[in-house]
Amino acid sequence: MKQIIILGANAVSLKYLPQALRSAGYQPVFLLDPGTLAAGSAAALAGSTVHPVDIEDRAAVLRLFAEHPEIAAEAYAITGLYDEKFPLIAELAATYGLSGPDPAAARLANKAEVARLIPEFGSPTVRFSTGEARRLAVDPAAVGPAPYGHVLKPAEQAGAHGIAQLPPGSTALTVREAVEASGMPDADDHPWVLQADVRGTLVSLEGYVEDGRVVFLGFSQRGRIGWTEISNLLPADHLLPARVRERCRDAVAALTARSGWRSGYFHSEFLVSGEQAYLIDANAGRLGGAGHVEQLAIAFGVEQGEILAHVLTLGVPDLPTSPAPDWFRTAEPRSTTCYYYGLAQEAVITSVEAPDDGVSLHTQMVPDGGRVGAAGTGDAAWLGILTGPTGPAERAMAAVVVHTTEGPRRPAWTPTS
Repeated sequence: MKQIIILGANAVSLKYLPQALRSAGYQPVFLLDPGTLAAGSAAALAGSTVHPVDIEDRAAVLRLFAEHPEIAAEAYAITGLYDEKFPLIAELAATYGLSGPDPAAARLANKAEVARLIPEFGSPTVRFSTGEARRLAVDPAAVGPAPYGHVLKPAEQAGAHGIAQLPPGSTALTVREAVEASGMPDADDHPWVLQADVRGTLVSLEGYVEDGRVVFLGFSQRGRIGWTEISNLLPADHLLPARVRERCRDAVAALTARSGWRSGYFHSEFLVSGEQAYLIDANAGRLGGAGHVEQLAIAFGVEQGEILAHVLTLGVPDLPTSPAPDWFRTAEPRSTTCYYYGLAQEAVITSVEAPDDGVSLHTQMVPDGGRVGAAGTGDAAWLGILTGPTGPAERAMAAVVVHTTEGPRRPAWTPTS
């Protein structure tokens, strides 16, 4: 079997990826930190080659390849399920002669590039570097009208909601202080975007591009607690005006055409306000995260493994593409909900009790003994993921109990129905 290196996969996808790729004729090689995985996801890696590394540490990943050239020498391709890792993946592919994702997908991991290509579909944006912020050369007023202030985002990092919210009337000094407080790499050329804050409902348009042709699967809608995404309803097409759905599709189609993107999945995020929609993250080249693969499987009546095999092989142009799932076999997808739950207060987890109702799927993200922050502070506050048909999933979620060193707690979550 040809080896494929996987740099970037979440806890839910890891449960299905090894078998999915083997069924497609490939042997997966994972780059990840196994110490961050709870037992369920770790168990799925049995029999797979795993090279321990913190994939958030770019220097550590490059060092791993330099010190162990056999990793690349024995592989055919390298890819992953995190679009913000595509630039690093592309660099490794070029350095070691591996097949990798569509080059356009790597470019589209940069929010500044997306804003440049389709400015008419996004929130007003200014692109700049850390060095420019340090020199006080970034004027928030240049963004244009921003009655709700601004959102500061690293140009090459997941998280469409950004890393900081800046109040109305912010100055170049405000931007510099926010960049300095971010904890992001401090190289002068590190790219950023500053956008006008838009208030609205967070939705995603799901689908894929094959030979430059866009296939739309439908919309999903997120619920949040503060800055933490906490739930996802799929499909959510019926909740959106026809004009909004059309604008979102037009944005993805324009981005595909103008970038020259030819193949891969997308999970493009928009903020919807009334009948207006603003693209805030293209997420080109990947499936949605959290429990998205499970939602799609339940909604469309297909298997998680066949979805992931199609996602990964379609996204690498040099690989023969696995058959596409029969997405449109049913006239109407089943309503599903995924909860990315947490806790109201920071705690150390000892175990999690989740009901087995026969239809819902549960994945613990934080291993027993791990610490989780309070929900509302960001997506690092996710403790577990529960996915299922909308009604049963909500009932199952209400029965989850999280055991901590300070006693049992109910999770923090928000119903979607």
